[in-house]
Amino acid sequence: METKKIEKMFDKLRSRQDYLIVQANDLAKAFGNLKAFEHRILDYCFSYVTKDDDITKVYKVKPTEILHHFGLVNSGNNYERIARAFKVLNENTALYIPIVENGKKGIRMGQLFSNIDFMEDGEISFKFSDIAAPYVFALRSNFYSFKLAELAQINTKYGIILLKLWGSSRYRKNRTTVIKGDLKSWQEWLLGEGKTLSPAIFKRDCIQAGVDELEKKLNIDIRLNVLKERRKVIGYEMEITDNRSTIQEVPIKDSLNILPTETTTVSPDFKNAMDLWKE
Repeated sequence: METKKIEKMFDKLRSRQDYLIVQANDLAKAFGNLKAFEHRILDYCFSYVTKDDDITKVYKVKPTEILHHFGLVNSGNNYERIARAFKVLNENTALYIPIVENGKKGIRMGQLFSNIDFMEDGEISFKFSDIAAPYVFALRSNFYSFKLAELAQINTKYGIILLKLWGSSRYRKNRTTVIKGDLKSWQEWLLGEGKTLSPAIFKRDCIQAGVDELEKKLNIDIRLNVLKERRKVIGYEMEITDNRSTIQEVPIKDSLNILPTETTTVSPDFKNAMDLWKE
């Protein structure tokens, strides 16, 4: 009986591979400081969002679901990877949003998550903050979307970020998308704020690495133009052509409440991973 429940749970989990990731455009460029696995966990969190959600919504996930989705074995090391990733998401997803109050301009500083709860029985719950809500629950005209399975096959940080930039810049079902920005913007998108590399190294190790992975794993063509003033590199223009036969535009399924809600037990490995918060 228990085996059938587990099989049913994973069958439903597998069906989530076709659900679309939905994320506000501005958030696509906000977290260049995250590593690849942290980006993947963040996208997994975003996959729970639907257009009908509001800022009171609390999302719940089990580590076994995450392990299965990413093809990771059930081990203490991988529980720790998940715990560390959520810890980084809690600490390194600051948001800085321009505001105007009483005719005065300012910057509102906040966090993406209001809270992330990491429970000893294995359940992880998270809630997006009020400041992030307008971006997370964006209107249809603002979201970009990818199939969860599509994001899961991209392994490098730069491939993931380029995929997000593509989605956030794309207009409806247009097959060709142009992403243009100055050197500072591109380095902030891919490296994070305050980090820089020489243009040649940045193009080779960051942009081209991401381009190579996307072209290899997705049916797309990417052309990169280096923008210069005389000999000085001042930016890049990337043209992405989508050769896939089917192009998704908006979310078509509700990705919530698809897994059994029974209480489950986890191994001591997961509880040991919680010791990260004692460091």
